Amino acid sequence: MTRHTYTCRVRSDNVVEIRRENGFERLEISFKHTVRVPDNSDKSDLPPDMGTFPLYKTEQYAQSLPDSIVAKRGIFLPMYQREAMWLNFEASGPFAVKIYAGSINVVSGEPIAESHETKLRRQAFLSRNQCLQDYIVVPGQKWLDGFATSDGVVRQFIATKLGDGYTVEAQFTGQEVYGGLQIEITPAIVNIKSGQKTFSIVVQYCTTGEYYRFPFDSRTTVRDLQTVIHGILGMPVYKQRLMYWGERMRDDETIFAYTGACENELVVLSEWLIGGGPGPSPEEIGLAAGGSIKQAIVPDEFPAANWHKSATIVFNAQLLDAASFEAVTGVPAPETPITMETYANLGLPFFKLHEEQSDVHGSFEQVKSVGEIEGTQEQTVNVPVININKATAANPSDDTMKDSPDTEPTDITNPAGPLQEFRSITEVEKDLQDLKLADSRGREGWDDGNSAKAPDCATC
Repeated sequence: MTRHTYTCRVRSDNVVEIRRENGFERLEISFKHTVRVPDNSDKSDLPPDMGTFPLYKTEQYAQSLPDSIVAKRGIFLPMYQREAMWLNFEASGPFAVKIYAGSINVVSGEPIAESHETKLRRQAFLSRNQCLQDYIVVPGQKWLDGFATSDGVVRQFIATKLGDGYTVEAQFTGQEVYGGLQIEITPAIVNIKSGQKTFSIVVQYCTTGEYYRFPFDSRTTVRDLQTVIHGILGMPVYKQRLMYWGERMRDDETIFAYTGACENELVVLSEWLIGGGPGPSPEEIGLAAGGSIKQAIVPDEFPAANWHKSATIVFNAQLLDAASFEAVTGVPAPETPITMETYANLGLPFFKLHEEQSDVHGSFEQVKSVGEIEGTQEQTVNVPVININKATAANPSDDTMKDSPDTEPTDITNPAGPLQEFRSITEVEKDLQDLKLADSRGREGWDDGNSAKAPDCATC
């Protein structure tokens, strides 16, 4: 199995679909409109599904977007300031999903770039027998409404303008470098027959005249080759133009479809030069913490060996404010959902789901909600509550897994991949326990034979 076994594409119904090529394993992610829950000390039940955000591929608007956004590929979507959003997940099998708002993990509160301080914080968590899981597991986790601030409680995702200091990223790091969302998906291991024959292809970069040789097999796509070229030359995928015997190679086609079993066939690489200068940079949106919602993070009960770490793929979702969205696409942003008060006046419900507490949450003590930053408390609004059954409900949404022949062929995977290799909770805990054990032996002496034992976190 190769890293490129899975593709990440946008369907025409505004669902991101991660699928194994030539297989049935599939994950669907959609971005949902909803009403803002009151930002106060109360904990709200699950807010409703108010429709799906429209998704746009960055490559289709490369001339209107900064290179920094286009280079990551992915998608963008419009959000109004102070608008709320939740994420919906449907899967045919196990996937581990890490989500970063800006550079901050929404489950653990840790930055995307791990440091010595990260290990110290994790050791403190471990000493308190607190769970270190920093990802969600689907299909167990059907949705996520916000930052996992405490056991069984999340703070709602709320859109705010970058630069005002409201985003969770700004409150943790003092700066807002990333914005938007970065989503890392690690599939479960699938047993596939080995023995794929490999071939070689030679790529000539016409600007420098240099040659590069790349291996490929019958499943390797042109997009896979472009991703590798991006890693070597730094040329964004959307600017790459690959020609084989005078024919431009389609990125969703396999290399084998062009070259067959011929060895060392020549492909010419040129850079697509886009005329004209870029317009003004769009106003990006980040995510702040809003009101509290009753929602638990499902614990990972799979063994570490279940996860195919080398197959992790990444996609980015950039958030643009309404004015920038219209400037980039020429299409007005959709209307913002109705207010909480209007929703309540219509007699529409929230949703209640019995969930066992899991102790999976992060360290968000320093994070303030929008209301706390502004020194305001929104009034609690009474709405009817409908109890939903865990076995049958997919949140207040009617989405179900369905076959989609109208999936767009362009892969939206970030060619840079994940910054850190995926590690399951059991691997993180073992690393910390080994580190503490080595630490203790270093202090007490190797011949002592009474080295301190790391605390048991098997109950996490």
